[in-house]
Amino acid sequence: MALSKAFHQSRRLALGENLKEHDLALVFSGQEVMMSADANYPFRVNHNFYYLTGLEEAAVMCVLYKNEHGELEESLYLNAIDPLKEKWEGRKLRQDEAAHLTGIHNVKTFAELADDIKAKKISTLFLDSRMLPYQNYKIEDEPLKHYLTKQKTGDLNPFFEKLRLIKTTEEIAAIKKASQMTKKAFKRVRQEIKAGLYEYELAACFEYLIKRWGAQGTAFESIVASGENATTLHYISNQKRIHEGQLILFDIGARVNGYCGDLSRTVPVSADMTDQQAMYHDMVKSVQQEMFKSFKPGVSLKELQQKTLKLFEASCRDNHCLPASGDITEYYFHGIGHSLGLDTHDIRPQGDLILEPGMVMTVEPGIYVKEAGIGIRIEDDVVITPSGCEVL
Repeated sequence: MALSKAFHQSRRLALGENLKEHDLALVFSGQEVMMSADANYPFRVNHNFYYLTGLEEAAVMCVLYKNEHGELEESLYLNAIDPLKEKWEGRKLRQDEAAHLTGIHNVKTFAELADDIKAKKISTLFLDSRMLPYQNYKIEDEPLKHYLTKQKTGDLNPFFEKLRLIKTTEEIAAIKKASQMTKKAFKRVRQEIKAGLYEYELAACFEYLIKRWGAQGTAFESIVASGENATTLHYISNQKRIHEGQLILFDIGARVNGYCGDLSRTVPVSADMTDQQAMYHDMVKSVQQEMFKSFKPGVSLKELQQKTLKLFEASCRDNHCLPASGDITEYYFHGIGHSLGLDTHDIRPQGDLILEPGMVMTVEPGIYVKEAGIGIRIEDDVVITPSGCEVL
């Protein structure tokens, strides 16, 4: 378990505060998805489940129930151990281990889930709408399925979004570690850049370094975009050969203790940038430095976006490089930032989001001039403080 048991216990209690008497919540870890006849896709735990338990095992159910006394009853359900299956897939989590790791002492097998649920008086059955359908819990017990379809249902995701927006000290420390590891690896990768390499070689170098240093892997598909490829926002094929005179846009992140780093840098293949490349790079850097001052409590993402657009428009006008249409969104067409945490985009986009202390956000202005083959983005991660923001 990467974060402390106390952290996950506190998150269950915080979620429980949103439940009323006789409300029952089911949060599933996810199931492995078949890739071919004898292999599965790499398993990634449901992050809401991880938030509550710290477990990363497939096929585990967390059940939270607010009883008539206002107390939160916690249970876990695991598959029964299959010794033959373990010979092929490895050792699975035991009930006593799950109890020790999570602090949830009522740990049973799925065979007991149906009777336990049907024995409870349920006011509202809360489910996790963020779960992808193909990874969700498959109810094989027909009487249980019939029983649950008759229940009034609610969505847990609004509760999770509200809770996960404000990070605890432990979460901020994990994101900071991921961010700093990402930056350290990027500095090493930058030393390897030279004309003739392929983009995927630099991506592989980054991914090798972070895994060697203890990361769980990448926070998202690495972007290493040279030349005109950098004008595509989410370019992930990384298949092109790098040429002299180009810029390379890196958008990369390590995942540490479940939490994401997210860093963008744009650097030249040659020793120096051309005058045009340097002009656009300076514009983006100046906008980012100005926007750092604006990320503070009480400001909305919508306001921050509008300010970024005005800064870019003024800068382009001063440098005589506005788009022919005069519309700056031809060159800058994405948001200034997003919430960061267990997911790279920790909540669904919300332009009316008001910043509060404890939120971790990205600050990532960019400019993309396709006709010049130039795409530049500079991105850092910040935590909102009572008076402003701290760059992680």
